[in-house]
Amino acid sequence: MIRMTIPSIFGMLGLTIFNIVDTYFVGRLGTVELAAISFTFPLVMLFGCFALGLGIGIMALLSRAVGNHNVAAERRLATCGLILSLLLSFLIAVVGYLTIDPVFRMLGAGDDLMPYITAYMRVWYVGAVFMVVPMIGDHILRGLGDTRTPSIVMLVSAVSNMILDPILIFGLGPFPEMGITGAAVATIFSRMIAMVVSLYIQIIRERIISFHGLTVRAVLTEWKAILYLGLPNSVIKMILPLVIGIFTAILARYNHETVAGFGVATKIEGFLLSAVHALGITAAVFVGQNLGAGRHERVRLGVRWLSIYSAVYGVASFVLMALLGRFLGGLFSDSELVQRVVGIYLWIVPLTYGFVAMNQVGASVLNVLHKPIHSGLISLVQMFVINVPLAFLLASFWEARGVFAAIAVGNIAGGLITLHIIHRQLNAALAGPEMTGDTVS
Repeated sequence: MIRMTIPSIFGMLGLTIFNIVDTYFVGRLGTVELAAISFTFPLVMLFGCFALGLGIGIMALLSRAVGNHNVAAERRLATCGLILSLLLSFLIAVVGYLTIDPVFRMLGAGDDLMPYITAYMRVWYVGAVFMVVPMIGDHILRGLGDTRTPSIVMLVSAVSNMILDPILIFGLGPFPEMGITGAAVATIFSRMIAMVVSLYIQIIRERIISFHGLTVRAVLTEWKAILYLGLPNSVIKMILPLVIGIFTAILARYNHETVAGFGVATKIEGFLLSAVHALGITAAVFVGQNLGAGRHERVRLGVRWLSIYSAVYGVASFVLMALLGRFLGGLFSDSELVQRVVGIYLWIVPLTYGFVAMNQVGASVLNVLHKPIHSGLISLVQMFVINVPLAFLLASFWEARGVFAAIAVGNIAGGLITLHIIHRQLNAALAGPEMTGDTVS
């Protein structure tokens, strides 16, 4: 588990570095630009979560096929999954491009922010497909048990974005100054590099992508299996950016600095939670391959250690952010109010990161057990029964602090509910008939 998790952490860091670097350099342009890119984060995250959900579904199925040594099923799943994700991502990108103005105005963006938001999102949507292919490719390789290669690909892409951002945003050397649009161009170009490398690895090195022998019936069968796991996971992952959009709309009632501070804090949070997402990947691959091989006791032991790691990581994150929260806010903005908002968020919410980790691990295990609906219901309850109503209520008393407190309460509730359900489902599955191959008996 350690061998799989450590490379995955670096891969997840590569993903979050994109947002952090963009936020840092755009923050140098001014508070208005920083607020604008904070508004784009929920929509960018929404698209990414869609791709991530499909990837998780493919990875869960692929890991079981690997454990059962079914090479034909591995190639069929990987190929059909890549085709499906490309088609769906193109459709969503077109719809997103055509609805930029009404969507962001609904989120609370005013006339002063819309030109910046539109300039960023038009470029981003045009190149959105470059984001999906490497993400799906990463999950295919992880399903095969290779967590090192995807991490290298994502880190290379993140470094290229880090180099291109200041060049294109500020117009260094022969390049013109593009402002916030430059951040979008840098991101898309860096993702394109990752896509080319990812496809090379899948097609040439691993030979996991193959159209040989594929029939329409076989493709539709694999799509059905992938969507059964992938769609609930996409919905689950997309709930979070939707709720972040609601939180952004609530905070927009106050001022640009509060929205900007919230945006910065969530970027830092994404960096911190990279290890948590890596843990979820490890849980899916480890549990899937061992279930496929019929090694049930190893599954129990693995889940137990993953839960312990979640708790330890949560405590360590809280201590770190309690000490450094406001200082980190100062790296992104000179505004005292922005720094204060970042400090408040990173004092309240990180206390609950251990519960977030338990939720992530539990969702991954439920996917492998072919119980995606369970984790979906948990997310719906956490976000729309607890988080959102509580945010509106507490914001009326404590403004931004109330919203952050609501997030913390929702994290705790979601983690505890997931922990209870995962133990029940896992015990029932391992006590039943042997689980191997592509089905759950």
